[in-house]
Amino acid sequence: MTPAYVHPTNDQVARQVAHEKAVLLWAEQASARQFTSPFNIFITRCQKSVFWRIFWAGITCLWRRTLGQWIYIKVTLPTYNPQAEVEAMRFVSQHTKTPVPRVWLHFQWLNVHYIFMSRIPGVPLVDVWSQLPLETKEAIVSQLAGYISQLRSIPPPPRPTIRSILGGSVQCFRLHDYDPSGPFRDEQHMNLQLRHLRPLDSFPDFVISSHTKTHPLVFTHNDLFPRNIMVDGCTVTGIMDWEAAGWFPAHWEYCKSKNWGDWRPEHALWSCWVSKFIPVFEEEARADKWLLNTLYSPSKHAI
Repeated sequence: MTPAYVHPTNDQVARQVAHEKAVLLWAEQASARQFTSPFNIFITRCQKSVFWRIFWAGITCLWRRTLGQWIYIKVTLPTYNPQAEVEAMRFVSQHTKTPVPRVWLHFQWLNVHYIFMSRIPGVPLVDVWSQLPLETKEAIVSQLAGYISQLRSIPPPPRPTIRSILGGSVQCFRLHDYDPSGPFRDEQHMNLQLRHLRPLDSFPDFVISSHTKTHPLVFTHNDLFPRNIMVDGCTVTGIMDWEAAGWFPAHWEYCKSKNWGDWRPEHALWSCWVSKFIPVFEEEARADKWLLNTLYSPSKHAI
């Protein structure tokens, strides 16, 4: 039986938000100190040497031929909230049959966070999508539809807070061009940030219509693009990169997958398939695209 998920309490959410802010401040200060330290200057000079490059190439080759066949190490900064990504993968694994990496170990060292996880077989979908025959694309999309349906069927938290699985902020570059965003009190709070804190009556009617709706919260990957989907032939072997995942309004997965990254040439080949595996919210997607093209990502946080 699937274990029941216990949603964080208000006190737990407050502690998580305070912790994330403290980590962000500490990371920025530590980075500034380390950048100018004698040790960092020494390492930088070593990295530019031919010997270092040959040595590192040898280590990389050795790793790929041994443990690297089964283990993948993701290296990230603490500001990307790696703890939330780890918990999101564990949460999805416990509550759905969606294929995600298994986390073996994660820790922070010298202001860098390391996540040791199982290596997913196959290749990134972005590398092969344009060459796949129609029937293979349809098989892949059908599997994705099933996995997305499972994610969206997980019971949401009782409060309308838009947040990560831990109750804190989410690293989403659509919501903010640099910093982690949230948690948001509700959908209107998130919409205010997407409008760059501008009043709703200053926008076109279709934006007003979209931003006055209220959608149920669903668990959302929030970065569902071919680069984060692993396939082996016509089989989806894994969905990667859960650092942006969390509880979002039901339309957000469609809007993000449809609009974000449309400046990339390969996005046009993918965008027309999004509606086949994510529930469609056309008016909301139109409003989001207009805001993205007109204002781009917010640079200020809604308070």
